[in-house]
Amino acid sequence: MNDYDYWQKQGVTPLFGEVDTEQPEQRRLAGKLLVIGGNKGAFFAVANALKVANEMGVGEVRALLPSSLKNQIPNAPEVYFAEAETSGAFGKHALAEMLMQSEWADAVVLIGDMGKNAETSIVLAEFMKKCEKPVYLTRDAVDAATADVMNWSTLRECETGLFLTVPQMQKLLRTLYYPKVITLSMPTNQLIEAMHKFTISYTLSMTTYHNNQLIVAQNGDVVTEELRDTGWTPISLWDGTLMVRAAILRLWNPNIEMCKIFATAILMK
Repeated sequence: MNDYDYWQKQGVTPLFGEVDTEQPEQRRLAGKLLVIGGNKGAFFAVANALKVANEMGVGEVRALLPSSLKNQIPNAPEVYFAEAETSGAFGKHALAEMLMQSEWADAVVLIGDMGKNAETSIVLAEFMKKCEKPVYLTRDAVDAATADVMNWSTLRECETGLFLTVPQMQKLLRTLYYPKVITLSMPTNQLIEAMHKFTISYTLSMTTYHNNQLIVAQNGDVVTEELRDTGWTPISLWDGTLMVRAAILRLWNPNIEMCKIFATAILMK
């Protein structure tokens, strides 16, 4: 047992049996997922996301990539392109296509491989302000979009979920002028308490990996999971597919909190 009434520990069996992990019988109820990511020469995270989404049985899935990848990817009806800037990442004129595709979707995953590009960060920040669908971010999409988190975190009415590293969390809290310093060396119980308090103040759901544990937080509630009890490794955690699994489960369980959804997705590999 632990000393915090907001903290639950999950083992090898899912803690939240109310989360339905079975594909809906009717495809129209299985949801529409949009995956956005990639830059010139980097698209494997998007490809893996499409594969996992189809294997899980999402109703429909689309990928949106920068136009710099057009000659590197075979034509496919579920793959769309938006304008790239000179280095091959999403450019400022990609925003209109991003928003149009998000109108089609029930949820959006920003999967990463965005590259370190100021123009892409501006586009993603604008997307976060204007997108009216749930958005889930992971990998370097977190860095790109949260650079302007002060301007979109209070504007979004739809759910926002982050799967981020501890250094990314440190940067996020610093950008928001949150009065708590996050470090890689801090004890796990202190990080859990910080995430508990932060998610009371902000309506984000967030998951990180620290000291061999996955830590999920939302609305002040925290769930932890020992990595050894899952099928994930410290490397595979960051391929983007865990966030895809969680986003799809969320589509199938619209009335259950993302905190419980993500904790369940962790045991699905």
